[in-house]
Amino acid sequence: MDTPQQQQDKISPQAKWWVDGQRIRYKGFWFKPEFITASEAIRAHYTPLPSDIILASFPKTGTTWLKAITSSILRHNSSTIHDDLGHLNPHEVVPFLEIELFGEKPSKDITNISSPRVFNSHLPLSFLPETVKTSGCRVIYITRHPADTFVSLWHLYNNRFGTEISIRQAFDEFCKGLVPAGPYFEHILEFWEARDRVMFVTYENLKANPEENVRKIAKFLGCKPIVEKIVKECSFEKLRNTIKERGEGIHWSGTKYEMFFRKGVVGDWKNHLTREMMKEFGSQHF
Repeated sequence: MDTPQQQQDKISPQAKWWVDGQRIRYKGFWFKPEFITASEAIRAHYTPLPSDIILASFPKTGTTWLKAITSSILRHNSSTIHDDLGHLNPHEVVPFLEIELFGEKPSKDITNISSPRVFNSHLPLSFLPETVKTSGCRVIYITRHPADTFVSLWHLYNNRFGTEISIRQAFDEFCKGLVPAGPYFEHILEFWEARDRVMFVTYENLKANPEENVRKIAKFLGCKPIVEKIVKECSFEKLRNTIKERGEGIHWSGTKYEMFFRKGVVGDWKNHLTREMMKEFGSQHF
């Protein structure tokens, strides 16, 4: 028989904007059951190499941009790895550990990926093998203002599934942690506590100082940056236009690639959230 905590962990949250499947609480975080199964497979079978690069993030915090920048840096430092972003979406270049490599129906074989292997994950650090901390592999974590993260996530679900949940209700659920990979702050905290081994990048700083951040990321990866070229190649406008030129494409999650590019701005939450909501947000989390 399950313990009270195990029973609690199996309760499905009543979040009306999640219309793409059930979530369950596992180790304090909300995920689809298949992501939890995949995380167990990752911990059991993924052995990080010292040359591996893991791009970690909470959903809608700048994942696509970080993938693009990392891929561009590596491609300009070696002619044998990583495809041109002019022909592929960043999500096609950097695979997700929990879906494309260790999911129920993996589409890629990890043993066939050339070094340095680059992976992405929305999983908390505790869901990854302990050897991620000791193998010497490099982990980059991108984060973003929680209000902008929430607004971007809410728009994505509304556009993809046509949900009609009010921003007020969605906001309340976000504050309670009832979002994919949530709670948001706990997700960040796990990586922050390992910051002696994890490079932190913020969406806001990347937006304000792209050259400086590209240079820092390249140094962290042991690469020589071609800063101006990489910044131009990975600009929001360039990436979005490339997707439009290629026509409609579908991500493994079922999301159209074009939906990953909405505004790409800082402070859009001011157009959606009231002062009262932000005060409530602040009182709970800051």
